[in-house]
Amino acid sequence: MDTDNKKLFKYLGIIFISVLICYKLPHSSYSIIEYIIRPIRINYTTIYLAGLVPLVLFIIGIKGLFKLKRNEKKSKFFIFIVTVFVIMPIMKWSLGFARSSYHFIIKDGLNSLDIIDSKVNLGSNNNDFSINVNMEIIDYGSSNKDFKVKVYLPKSLTDILGEEVYDLERSYNTYGHKGKIYVNEKIVLKNVNEKMHGEIFKTMWSFDPIRYELYNNDQSIKIVDYRNKFL
Repeated sequence: MDTDNKKLFKYLGIIFISVLICYKLPHSSYSIIEYIIRPIRINYTTIYLAGLVPLVLFIIGIKGLFKLKRNEKKSKFFIFIVTVFVIMPIMKWSLGFARSSYHFIIKDGLNSLDIIDSKVNLGSNNNDFSINVNMEIIDYGSSNKDFKVKVYLPKSLTDILGEEVYDLERSYNTYGHKGKIYVNEKIVLKNVNEKMHGEIFKTMWSFDPIRYELYNNDQSIKIVDYRNKFL
């Protein structure tokens, strides 16, 4: 292998690492790099310093591709576009394919489920106080699954409401092959008075992680969303 090809694989490898460390870990909303460099919360603001690492790696990789002999007569803009819109999506797809293949071979039940996106918000209507739960769930496996969902509220809310875990009413089914389902449920709380109502909205609960449990008679898994999106 000549020097130019070695450099090509080297810089593509650096770019692949930048994609890999941004990939969301199973059963968590954090990526690999966010577990290493945790977000910093200052009052009502969260700073994600972890994003600097993949950015630096990408810059090193793309500059290296610009300098390759095979690319001397090619437009840097063209190389950039191909890298960002063709090569990097293929790299990301390969990670998803590897995960799907793993669950397909292992056939590990509910472990093949994950949450793509979730939102939990609090609302009130007359004397009723409600917890609204919205989730998008994906199944990386190959078989049908039946399960229910529990929501674990942050300690800041648990201290006020007196309960940590809430069961959603419905049962859900997935059919594998990266199929997606949507959860949209409301939990009405009858015992919340005006004082508790005020205390809840003074907390910074929306910055705290929300935990979910997907379970059936045979198995259960827990998934953590560190960056709850509230409405």
